[in-house]
Amino acid sequence: MSLIRQLWIAVALMMSIAFISSFSISTFKAKDYFEEQLLLKNIDNANSLALTLSQIEKDPVMIELMIAAQFDTGHYQRIELIDPEGNTIQRRVFEGDASLGIPNWFTDFAPLNIEPGVAQVQDGWFQLGTLFVESHTRFAYQALWATTRDLFVWFLVVSLGAGILGTLILKYITRPLDDVVNQAEAIGGRRFITSLEPSTLEFGRVVRAMNILSERVRSMLNSERERLEEMRYKNQHDALTGLANREYFFSLLDSRLQQDDKDAQHAILLIRVFHLATLNQQLGHKAVDDLIVKLVNRLTSSINELSSTYTQADAGRLNGSDFAILITDANDLSALSDKILESLQELSDSYAQPLQLPIAATYFSPEVSRGNLMMQLDTLLAQAEHRESICSELCLVSQSTLRFSNADEWRIVLSEALIRERIHAEHYPVLSLDGKLIHQESMMRLQLQGEVHTAGYFIPWARRLGMLPQLDLAMVSHQLKYLSSKENLKPTAINLSAETIADVVTLNKLHSLLKAYPTVAPYMAFEVNERCVAQDPEVFREFCRLLKPLGCSIGLERAGADFAKISNLQEYGLDYIKVDQALMKDIDHESTQQSFLRGLATLGHSIGLMVIAEGVRDPNLIDVFKQLGIDGCTGPGVKVDSFKEI
Repeated sequence: MSLIRQLWIAVALMMSIAFISSFSISTFKAKDYFEEQLLLKNIDNANSLALTLSQIEKDPVMIELMIAAQFDTGHYQRIELIDPEGNTIQRRVFEGDASLGIPNWFTDFAPLNIEPGVAQVQDGWFQLGTLFVESHTRFAYQALWATTRDLFVWFLVVSLGAGILGTLILKYITRPLDDVVNQAEAIGGRRFITSLEPSTLEFGRVVRAMNILSERVRSMLNSERERLEEMRYKNQHDALTGLANREYFFSLLDSRLQQDDKDAQHAILLIRVFHLATLNQQLGHKAVDDLIVKLVNRLTSSINELSSTYTQADAGRLNGSDFAILITDANDLSALSDKILESLQELSDSYAQPLQLPIAATYFSPEVSRGNLMMQLDTLLAQAEHRESICSELCLVSQSTLRFSNADEWRIVLSEALIRERIHAEHYPVLSLDGKLIHQESMMRLQLQGEVHTAGYFIPWARRLGMLPQLDLAMVSHQLKYLSSKENLKPTAINLSAETIADVVTLNKLHSLLKAYPTVAPYMAFEVNERCVAQDPEVFREFCRLLKPLGCSIGLERAGADFAKISNLQEYGLDYIKVDQALMKDIDHESTQQSFLRGLATLGHSIGLMVIAEGVRDPNLIDVFKQLGIDGCTGPGVKVDSFKEI
């Protein structure tokens, strides 16, 4: 029950007690007053009539006339004269209708108990009899009822006015309570936010205490985050350029080569600075460093300008003169290499002596080995070196012949798949270290012209055509219908693209879709690439704010590289993170990598996150995971039956 309602009940109870008390006291005070006044009236009238009867002749007719005259003028219930032997001399009793519209319950609640007036009637020196005079109570009841009724009406009017005024006052006083409740709910959801302190003393103390808690957690997380990022950066990046170093870049490349989606199409570009030793002698070491930094900036800028043609781009420095770019879900390698070539040509033209910066680029699929791929790139680069142009480029396009040839064809087949609801899903388990199911990953599959394809087949073109939000929405709808048809619901995770969470219209549709399945929505988990969150945290914050109240879980996939870069991570209300497969390489004997993952798990646990390892191929690593604080794992080596045997 809300505090406002409890306050209202307390106020209503107090006002009821006050009314009952006032009503009872006023009624019984008035009752006592009427009883006293009627008693005095009875005594006075009895004495007055007895004195009159004592002075007149004791003729029975005369006595009867005097008593009748008194009875008819005084609103009496009874006037009776009794002789000393107890015999009635004269008796007059009211026999008319005594009802005056007064409820019977009221006369029972406040009965008037009035003693009759008693006086002695003398006949000379002898006693003629005893006179009893009893006034009628009907008019006293009428006055008492009118007084009580008016009191009730006025009290009701005052209560209504006080209630309206009290409502306004309570709303004003408890207005800061909304902030207190929101902050308490946020802390309960592992979002440590701060609020303005209200002027109300008690609320202010509560908010101040919660703000102190939030600031302490924020300070602790920031400190741990900075330490973790410093460790990661030092271990994984080149000091001069900030690009991934050789070991980390090859880990990223291996994670793409080892993925299960054989239809995925990635690309890699290799750029070499020729005659680096000669340039060092001619320009000097510092000038060559400046040249390399400019080269990296141009590469990064060129990649970012064509971000719609891929899912993710990772650049690395393989040695002093070789630079590589790994393109995940590549769609248009020619356009990307042409853009880089143009940018490097401009860089070369800015120097007095032209630079030789050849480029080699090729598509690849997960079925090739790293050695063969790098050998192929070296061959392409050697061919590029012998070209006459200053900056040479040779692009080997290895797209499957089954792919459609142009954007129009892709738009047609993708639209047809959406209209005809030809979306399928494959589920892969995500298990805790004790073998229990955390959730099942739902991977999208599309039936295109009679054949079912994995995401790597159509995602690049869907991104280029701006159809990813439609596909994601259709996938969620498919899974909601699927789960609603099952008796035993299993938590299910779906990956959403950056384009989907940035599309307000799609998010509203997603919200409405989940609200239509209130019993299934709490079993849904949504994952977003960590890099998308790091690049646009406000969009992700709004995404969390919209879906968390529906009971959905939210997590990050491919986490680790940018995890420590996300500021105010504790405010999002995340439920879990999945550590990138590239960070799990040689985890059983790489002490530096273990230190980083242990720190990552500690940081995640401090804000209530579950930490899950991605791309696990060897289930025997469970003991290593336990030592590092990792809670679960998923990948080709994670199967429900075999995992329980470990």
